[in-house]
Amino acid sequence: MEFEAKKQAILDEEESVVGFEFFLLRYGDTYVSEELITNKIAFVTLRTLAEYGVKKVSEGKRAFVKIPIDSLLTHTFELIDPHLMVYKLIPPGVGAGKTVYTKALSVVEELKERGGMVSVHHDLVKDHPDIVKYADMIEFEAKRANREEMVRIQNLGKRILVSGVDRKRDYDRLVGLADYLQGEAVKPSIHIDRFKIAPFLKSTLLRLLVLMNTAQSPTEFAKVIETDVGMSAKLLRFLNSAYFSLRKRISSVEQATVYFGLKNLKNFIIVLSMNDYAAVQNPMLWRRSLIRAKLMEELSKNVLPDLSSEAYLVGLFSLIDTILDVDIPQFLEEVNVDERVISAFRDENSPLAKLLRIATLLEEKEEQLRSMKEPQKATFLKELSKELKLTEEELLNILRSSYVMADTIIHL
Repeated sequence: MEFEAKKQAILDEEESVVGFEFFLLRYGDTYVSEELITNKIAFVTLRTLAEYGVKKVSEGKRAFVKIPIDSLLTHTFELIDPHLMVYKLIPPGVGAGKTVYTKALSVVEELKERGGMVSVHHDLVKDHPDIVKYADMIEFEAKRANREEMVRIQNLGKRILVSGVDRKRDYDRLVGLADYLQGEAVKPSIHIDRFKIAPFLKSTLLRLLVLMNTAQSPTEFAKVIETDVGMSAKLLRFLNSAYFSLRKRISSVEQATVYFGLKNLKNFIIVLSMNDYAAVQNPMLWRRSLIRAKLMEELSKNVLPDLSSEAYLVGLFSLIDTILDVDIPQFLEEVNVDERVISAFRDENSPLAKLLRIATLLEEKEEQLRSMKEPQKATFLKELSKELKLTEEELLNILRSSYVMADTIIHL
């Protein structure tokens, strides 16, 4: 997915530049749900700003960056000296409960103590009026800026920033009322760069992916998952689905993570990190990836028993180059996937690469097998049976189970 990096001046009442907002805009026609990319964009925006250099981008002034309040928990703000920043806090990109909000406020306090400034979007104030005390300014959008409400906020001792002032009539209406103005009718935005990113991560998943390299027990994951209502629901829904057929319903995230186990949990997190985006953008390719993942996991149990978790990931990522338009080995390195997984895509003679070819063949032949009266008598199935030390019926059961698992995950 292609993005354009831009900056736009923010002017005070005397039309002096007080800072520049640095932001990314999607480039082209590709549709992706706002919910899926808001947090990812916040993360990449801060990282990109750090790479370009804050002082260079903001021309010695403060750099303004828009951040969903739940993204503060990823600690991406640590990339940049707060003295150089104004954090434009907006409502969460995904559902954020009381726990997330409380933790985010503690981060806001820390940022202010370290010299940062905070702008709070008025929509966030409406849901959480107590956040006003942390704000150096309150941000209104030009189209919805209400004079009466702006005056009320100013009477609380807060400055007003109005963004999106893109029309002259909005500028004429708001000039002299707001402390700061931003928009095309004030100062046109300036192009900086254009580049591609894979928009699949949100704040909770960023934190979980970091944990994947450090966690010693499933309960460490549970503490993070519990802060995200949506992810908690998906985890419980998956384990309580017909696919697992559990005798007793699992009712808590901690219980679910313990049942899942550390290795399976890590793989599930990677699946979740891509599921919403890939299922929308490339539903059939994503389904095939999930099928291959389960096939690889089950087939490996006989021939590569110590690599079943890695085999699952090889299958899962086997089509990621087409789904996300990325180079597979490079992408896997960036998300810190095990080198044995990466080798399957670099060395065609590696054991996992050979197993992937078998799993791919099975997945591609599924429709043909389904149309046969006696699929277990298929010649290629007999050959695979000998190689994998599984009966033809066992292979067919693994194939059927893989399709059920894939459809279960897609519909979480």
